[in-house]
Amino acid sequence: MKILCCFGQGEPEFSSARGIVHGLKMQGHDVLTCGPSYWGRGGDADISLPDKPFPETYEYEEVLEQVSGRVDLVLQLEPHFFLVGPKPLEIVSAYYFTDPHRGGVMWYKMAILGKFDHIFVGQKYFLPLFEDLPIRVHSLPVGFDERRFSPSVIGSQVTQISFVGQTGLANMEYPFEDDCGRYATTTPNLPVPDRYAFGFPHPGFDYAERGEVLYRLCRDFKVRIYESVWETPYYMQAIQKGAIGFNRSLLNDIGIRCFETLAAGRILVCDEVPYLDELLVDGKHCATYRTYYRPFFENYSLEYHKVYHLIKYYLDHDKEREAIAKQGQEHVWANHTWRCRAQELLGIVFG
Repeated sequence: MKILCCFGQGEPEFSSARGIVHGLKMQGHDVLTCGPSYWGRGGDADISLPDKPFPETYEYEEVLEQVSGRVDLVLQLEPHFFLVGPKPLEIVSAYYFTDPHRGGVMWYKMAILGKFDHIFVGQKYFLPLFEDLPIRVHSLPVGFDERRFSPSVIGSQVTQISFVGQTGLANMEYPFEDDCGRYATTTPNLPVPDRYAFGFPHPGFDYAERGEVLYRLCRDFKVRIYESVWETPYYMQAIQKGAIGFNRSLLNDIGIRCFETLAAGRILVCDEVPYLDELLVDGKHCATYRTYYRPFFENYSLEYHKVYHLIKYYLDHDKEREAIAKQGQEHVWANHTWRCRAQELLGIVFG
């Protein structure tokens, strides 16, 4: 089967789009990539397209005329790419977006303009936003990129909690460095709300709740917060530096970090979000706490009280923590890689 994947050139090697491409290739298909230069980074697509101002729309015809031979599936991925215009009837097209919380209205409009046969929503919480479309809409959770991980590699544990990724805290600095990258053991001592003036291109507060929990964890436990590094497989070993991997959702999203923490062989402590129980079993694959009182800017202690006691419990119960981590690791490797997601997607489209 020949599959054309459309997204911006220059995406990091272990981004979601490239993870899906890798998963499709692992199924044995002929996969081509096409797209414009993204943020000035280019040269890594099989087919290059001219860049355009936002929203970056491309007619089916101008994309497909660059491909030799018959295409069985056109798959639009994030970012920097929106298919529009008349679609050849003999070609199946699908649109898979993993981060609808970044702009649900835009994704909705572009789904209509793209005349897709299938829409795949990476976060099931947002599925109702698209169910009135005259298109087949499916939930397809995000996955983790197995190329960054190895079940047989166990890194050294040197701290109680590890966190890798966007903290939600303003002015983060990473003064220390080891074999996995730069890290911090404390967070900026800023007053509220300056503590959360974080974001690009403009400061925002989407990550504020995550930032506050991390801020308090650093006060009460030994924590390492690693800088996000998309290009390196050492991400796994950074997670393994801690006995516990922590995550806090942004907007009821099930993040890739959840699966990555488990893939690295560490117990995941995270907030309970809608539909997480369809993917991970609390107490068997992970440990969750309930927080349905968002936003809680007036009283952060409500949530942190639960986080603190859950983490303290699993730090004090080594065998139980390690048993859950082992079961979680086996579960995500069998069910939640991008290779699994690629197989699910093709099964829905052509099954």
